[in-house]
Amino acid sequence: MDVDQELGNLEDGIRRLKIEYEIFFNGGSTRMPYDLRWRVESLIKKHSDNGSMTFAQRFRYNTLAAKFHSYSELWRRMIKNKEEGRASLPTSASPETARLDPATAGSDRIVCQLNCADPESESEKLENLFKSLVEAKRECGEKPETVQFQSFKKFLSEKTSKLKSQFKCDTVCYVVSIESGKVKFTARGGV
Repeated sequence: MDVDQELGNLEDGIRRLKIEYEIFFNGGSTRMPYDLRWRVESLIKKHSDNGSMTFAQRFRYNTLAAKFHSYSELWRRMIKNKEEGRASLPTSASPETARLDPATAGSDRIVCQLNCADPESESEKLENLFKSLVEAKRECGEKPETVQFQSFKKFLSEKTSKLKSQFKCDTVCYVVSIESGKVKFTARGGV
């Protein structure tokens, strides 16, 4: 197998590894993707001192290695926080709320993620989600003053009930993200 094919395999491995970790951290799998991670790390080590690469191949390799190492640091922090019973990522008000480091994802990023089973009894979690939504709107130049917490909570109560029934699930995962400079608020069926 030539270097370009192996770099293609490395790129595909990193992409698949990112998906596997997302599945693990969102509760879809109980086991971390150790085998795939070992294969990716092996490819990175194999080419770390490959002197026969062209300039373009070396540039591609360095880009992929940097991407893998930044993801590895993110996963390490998420695992540490999970083991300590804190949020999936640094500084969050509750274990179900995850705030992502903006530096890890460029301008498009997840600001807050929350699993909600019963909005009426989870006011503190909803307040944190609401604050994240308001902060994200301010950051994107929108006017968050038009959104009130009580109407937001009522909306989430109705939406959670509807989605739990529709998807036959116990929780609903709400995500506040910034995509292309705009705030996006999405929901999907949880466990």
